[in-house]
Amino acid sequence: MRTTIKDIANYTGFSVTTISLVLNNKADKIPRSTKNKILDAVEELNYHPNQLAVGLVKKRTQTIGLIISDVSNVFFSTLAKGVEDSCRSQGWNLILCNTNDKHERDMSYIQVLANKGIDGILFCMARDSDKKKTEESIQLLKKLKIPFVMIDRYLEEADCSSVIVDHKQGGYAAVKYLLGHGHRKIGCVTGPSGLEDSMERLKGYKKALEEYHISFRDEFIYEGNYDRESGAGAVDFFEGKEISAVFAFNDMSAYGVYNSLKKRGISVPGGMSLIGYDDIFFSEILDVPLTTVKQPIYEMGVESVKQLIDEVESGVGARKCIVFQPALIVRESVGYGPAYDPDVESFKENTFFR
Repeated sequence: MRTTIKDIANYTGFSVTTISLVLNNKADKIPRSTKNKILDAVEELNYHPNQLAVGLVKKRTQTIGLIISDVSNVFFSTLAKGVEDSCRSQGWNLILCNTNDKHERDMSYIQVLANKGIDGILFCMARDSDKKKTEESIQLLKKLKIPFVMIDRYLEEADCSSVIVDHKQGGYAAVKYLLGHGHRKIGCVTGPSGLEDSMERLKGYKKALEEYHISFRDEFIYEGNYDRESGAGAVDFFEGKEISAVFAFNDMSAYGVYNSLKKRGISVPGGMSLIGYDDIFFSEILDVPLTTVKQPIYEMGVESVKQLIDEVESGVGARKCIVFQPALIVRESVGYGPAYDPDVESFKENTFFR
């Protein structure tokens, strides 16, 4: 049985009112000896306040809900760690919801969290969420009047706060690096076409090609799902297209590309150059360490908590968009392509992205 204030009153002989004043730090006129007896009893009886009751009184539960799409993906587990560490350091609780990238679970968990009286939601929508489904999720959050912040995956026209990365710049940096190494036929393994982050990376891909006066070719674009299976499927798709490099829109897809090439006896970077996106832990310890675009994933989690708590405590929707900058992490998976010319002035590594 949970210990109650009445139990402490019976144990100490003091009134419920006196005990309540002590527990709520309002006991200015109560003798120190009385406070100490009450606090000793609290410890001996292992008393913990009923958070639901406290929440009803204060109209706040100090609890945040985090909805993520796939906890088995290192990107999202790292994000969740940043969120949890930030919550604990500020005395807030966290409820984690994993949707397995299904929009209907997004909707279900939003309602579940609302029913539990959480103060706000950090929302990273499922990858099967097109614009219509995303709008449906946002409308539900607004209908329930729950403060929320979108992380990484977002809708540009959504009237809410968000914490994102400049994915266009990330895509541009990756492809420019490949172009600078003499690659002209660059295969691209995208994420789902309906996701804003995937579309932005593709814009960066196109921008880099334009700078080198290279035409965009649809046959070099393979739409994936941000998973290893997508990378393997892309290798089949690229067969016979004479590409010399692949830019995968996340590291999981890059792993799929790498493994499929290895099974075919094609080495990286000798037979094919490869760049990923995310810089999750395993990218550094592959047989051939992966060159990739780093997202500050942990820091994004920390910042999203800051934005949400500020919004909850102020009672005002700030509608801020916090944009982190990506960084190109150069390792060993990119070699020189057919058009490489070390004497060309345009080939100077952009150390800003290192």
